[in-house]
Amino acid sequence: MCLLSYSVNSEEWHTNNKPDNSNSFQGSSGEFGAMIFMTTDSQKMLDNWETPTPGYHILESENVEKGQPIEALVLFSGCSPNADGNCIAEVDYQILKPDGSIYAEYKNTELWKNKPALPKGQLGLAIDRVGLIAEDNDPIGVYKVTCVVKDLVSNNKFFIYSSFKVNEANKQINKDT
Repeated sequence: MCLLSYSVNSEEWHTNNKPDNSNSFQGSSGEFGAMIFMTTDSQKMLDNWETPTPGYHILESENVEKGQPIEALVLFSGCSPNADGNCIAEVDYQILKPDGSIYAEYKNTELWKNKPALPKGQLGLAIDRVGLIAEDNDPIGVYKVTCVVKDLVSNNKFFIYSSFKVNEANKQINKDT
């Protein structure tokens, strides 16, 4: 698990005033940008989100054992307001197994729908999130979570993804001595 810190501004998706999509976990189209992170402690992430700070600490997980939950969190900035001042933004999620086949798919989930546009430079957290708990019969290996992030007002959209590794559960055997 690693701890990352991102400042709360949209510059995270721009380098030298140009969109920067050099990292698979972040992307942008126009002023609209997003990042995806995987975490095994979504409650702590949500608690951290509620604490005002000049930066935001992200608990990102790259490994998970079977039976342990892992969740994808999408942070975004710059969705376009409609005539009422509200954003309408969605995410299509797809979780791929290590062999590339589809584990699960979720279309048109709410990123930020019919809610006031955030002030310029402020990050938002997707309303709908997806996750999984790998079962005993699920394969071990690297899973990929892909997202098509869509601003339905500006018609801007882009693709981002992250991955995580599922390992066998660390089962301890109790021995009576």
